[in-house]
Amino acid sequence: MANDFFENLGKTLSETAKSMGEKTDEFIAVQKLRSQQSSLESEVKNSYKTIGEMVFQKFVNGEAYSEEIADVCREIMQLQSEIAECKERIAGKKGQTICPACGSNAPRGAEFCMKCGSPIPKPEETEDAHYEEAEEVAEETAEEAAETAETEAEATEEDTAKDTEQEVVEGEEVKETE
Repeated sequence: MANDFFENLGKTLSETAKSMGEKTDEFIAVQKLRSQQSSLESEVKNSYKTIGEMVFQKFVNGEAYSEEIADVCREIMQLQSEIAECKERIAGKKGQTICPACGSNAPRGAEFCMKCGSPIPKPEETEDAHYEEAEEVAEETAEEAAETAETEAEATEEDTAKDTEQEVVEGEEVKETE
């Protein structure tokens, strides 16, 4: 009885430790993404500052805007795209989606944003979803094939055993008639 208690306690502790490890890994992954997001947002702010300084200098000097400003604007757009990707990945890890209107997180499957009330479009199926579905179908098919083969093997063994049994019985009948 005491052994059962300690054995169950050990199993429970192992399962809890495993669960905690998985949660810790998830937390670390989210924190890394948040750090990356924060770094990218910082770069955007620095680029805004650079644009402001460039525009101000052009204004002070009475010059027209140049390709420099266009380059910085392109850089800002790229960084904003990367920030949006980080936000989507964080939301995905948390089982959430991003509202396209206000950018706040909403539970996956929600039809409307809880913050602004805008409708949230249903996420399109990705190739990963199709791949996972195909994997599941393949696994189920393989399991069914294995079960069918097993059943056929058992049936063949039974038929062979019956045939052997019948041959023995027939052989004994032949001996008796002689």
